Amino acid sequence: MGFEALLGNRRLKENLTTSLRKGRTSHFYLITGPRGSGKHTLATLLAAALMCDGTDRPCLACGPCRKIMNGLHPDFITVEDPEHKYIPVDRIRQVRDEMFILPNEGNKKIYLLPQAMRVEAQNALLKILEEPPQYGVFILLAENPEALLPTVRSRCVELKLLPLEDDQLRVAL
Repeated sequence: MGFEALLGNRRLKENLTTSLRKGRTSHFYLITGPRGSGKHTLATLLAAALMCDGTDRPCLACGPCRKIMNGLHPDFITVEDPEHKYIPVDRIRQVRDEMFILPNEGNKKIYLLPQAMRVEAQNALLKILEEPPQYGVFILLAENPEALLPTVRSRCVELKLLPLEDDQLRVAL
């Protein structure tokens, strides 16, 4: 199956597929792009690929893939605070401590950070990004990557989503 559920961005999907096949994955991904570009979709597919038991990752058919796609995998954790615009620094500190608890089911423990963070929260996150456990992965979503501290950005693999071309939108609709 792979990353076909994500529209467009052919080159990005090919690069991710190649990296996964070669076992070259990161502990920190920064997915950037304009609103509506598929950041959440790519984050979910990437988490499924990192946990997948199949050969063509993500296969979307194995147990871990199905659990992630349905929002049920205990080792794929979304960190957000709907009551606030930014993820509070205390929540990031909590995540930093929780990261050292081994995964429940999978070979990875993946934290999705879909909200912006103030400088204090980014600095708290930076401590775990510098020395994460082997099984730890963070996926951060951002419309404006320049709002992140340079020290945070320097530790990530950036996956930049491009807007869809008009012909791609017509086909999809």
